[in-house]
Amino acid sequence: MALQGTISPHIGNLSFLVSLDLQNNSFFGPLPNEISRLHRLRKHPPTLYHCQKLEVLVLEVNRLTGPIPRELGFLPRLRRLYLGLNNFTVGTIPSSLGNISTLEELNLQESSLTGSFSSALLNLTSLEMISLPKNSISGSFPVDLCHYWPKIQHISVSFNKFSGKIPSRIGQCSELEILSLSSNSFVGSIPEEVWSLQHLQILYLGRNKLTGPIPSYFSNFTKLTQLDAYNNLLYGPIPMNLGSLKNLQFLNLAGNQLTGEPGFDELRFLSSLFNSSSLEYIILSENPLNGIIPDSIGNFSQSLQVIYAPACQIRGQIPKSIGSLRNLTFLHLANNNLSGKIPSSIRGLETLQRLYLPNNRIEGFVPNELCHLKNLGEILLSNNKISGLIPNCIGNLRRLQIVLLDSNSFTSSIPMSLWNLESLLVLNLSFNSFNGDLPQGKLNAVQVIDLSWNQIAGNIPSVIGAFQSLRSLNLSNNLFVGNVPKAFGDLKGLEDLDLSRNSLSGTIPKSLETIKYLEHLNFSFNHLSGQTPSGGPFANFTAQSFLENGELCGRPDFGVRNCTPQSTQNSKAALHLFKYILPAIASTMILAALVYRLIKYHKKRNAGLPSSVEPTLSAIEHRMISYQELRRATNDFCESCKRELFK
Repeated sequence: MALQGTISPHIGNLSFLVSLDLQNNSFFGPLPNEISRLHRLRKHPPTLYHCQKLEVLVLEVNRLTGPIPRELGFLPRLRRLYLGLNNFTVGTIPSSLGNISTLEELNLQESSLTGSFSSALLNLTSLEMISLPKNSISGSFPVDLCHYWPKIQHISVSFNKFSGKIPSRIGQCSELEILSLSSNSFVGSIPEEVWSLQHLQILYLGRNKLTGPIPSYFSNFTKLTQLDAYNNLLYGPIPMNLGSLKNLQFLNLAGNQLTGEPGFDELRFLSSLFNSSSLEYIILSENPLNGIIPDSIGNFSQSLQVIYAPACQIRGQIPKSIGSLRNLTFLHLANNNLSGKIPSSIRGLETLQRLYLPNNRIEGFVPNELCHLKNLGEILLSNNKISGLIPNCIGNLRRLQIVLLDSNSFTSSIPMSLWNLESLLVLNLSFNSFNGDLPQGKLNAVQVIDLSWNQIAGNIPSVIGAFQSLRSLNLSNNLFVGNVPKAFGDLKGLEDLDLSRNSLSGTIPKSLETIKYLEHLNFSFNHLSGQTPSGGPFANFTAQSFLENGELCGRPDFGVRNCTPQSTQNSKAALHLFKYILPAIASTMILAALVYRLIKYHKKRNAGLPSSVEPTLSAIEHRMISYQELRRATNDFCESCKRELFK
């Protein structure tokens, strides 16, 4: 209900109240003693021993402070106590809680508990569920807890600071269904007795320091649905008889040193999992499996949704049979040694949303069949050997949000259809051989565009200035010409802009001064001219942003020359002079010289002189003067020099 504030003491006046539910609110402060007046209360009060008939107390997900009330230990009929997700400031469990012999469920998750495990809890002989995750309880785990809790079904102590070995006597908890010990500091091997828990459904052992192999006997684990042992120090081959876990839905063995079966190229344990007809998630990342995906992977259960196996030293080709996994939503095989082509059978992955295959040795073309995956939202094919064109049909994938095709051997132009994907957030086509011009586009949601290190030419489309969500734009190391679009000043959220190593000309738009979040800017190695902007984010840039643009002027710390008054105020007039007036003057002078020489020629001819002498003398006397010499001699066409020239 999202109620806030303190619990009013007037609540004690509700003498006929039999049920009180205060969960999922934002109460803070102490629990009022007046609540003890609610003698008729049977369900959901917060505390106090006067409520002798109280059986269920649920106050979780609030902001209650102070200690856990010791009076709770004097509620003789209490069966369920839920106080999790509060802000109790005294991090200990009152010993009086051990008096509640009827208590069956205790939830103190995320309650700021510290110190060692409270031995008083071992007196709760009726306990069936204890949940203490996300606290700071330290020390060893009780050795004989199954003796004290003969009915225990659910033990959850994840995200604490327990250390030492997992007690071998845990196998005596014959009714145990859920055992969650993840994110602690348990050491040693997984006790063999754990594998004899016939009713166990969920086993979480991840993020500890457990060592040794995974035991190869699972015959008693017929009810297990979730097995999570990620980020430990487990080693050895993954057992072949994993397939005996017929009800398994979730398998996570990532971040260990597990391998395939010695002497076999194929990862045979995958074949054994075909018997797990309910399997939905296979997570094997960062294990040195060093094997080949078997062709029989197509026999996997149609319930399989995720194959997550990056950095596993998987080699060989992606089998064609993978197209049979029609319910697969996520295929993650990045950072392996896969080779060959992307099979055209990938068309069969009708529900695929994420395809991650970067950092392999995949070659060939992107198959057109990929365009049939209408649910695809992310394509990651970076750093492979893929060549050819991006299929024009990629525009059919209207849900695409991330496209990473960088560091391949793509050629030709970027298809127009790619620029019309209005849901696209990230586009990286860098380090390829794309050419042609950039088309106008409608990437209204795009946040990152990286087209660097290609051969794209033409003008930079000004429509990019309409991509209001753009945060990073990298067009460096291409063949772009023309001006930097003034419309870039409309990219108010832009943080990174790199246009270096192109052939851009003209001035740097002053509109860029209005982009207040711009942190990184690079215009180096172009042909830009005029005065550099100095306001807004330009106050934080250095010379590294403007290297090798000889016609730029501005602040000395930008590594450019000073802007003289003539160069700043009369640059347009000078340009007009150079383009129109000087050619006219030069033409007139040349014409006059020709007329003069013609007259001299006729005079000398009449005088009997050789006609061949005059042109030679004229060429020596009137040496050709280059534009650069004229510019140096006139001090870059200063005003006084222009006046002399006109005289």
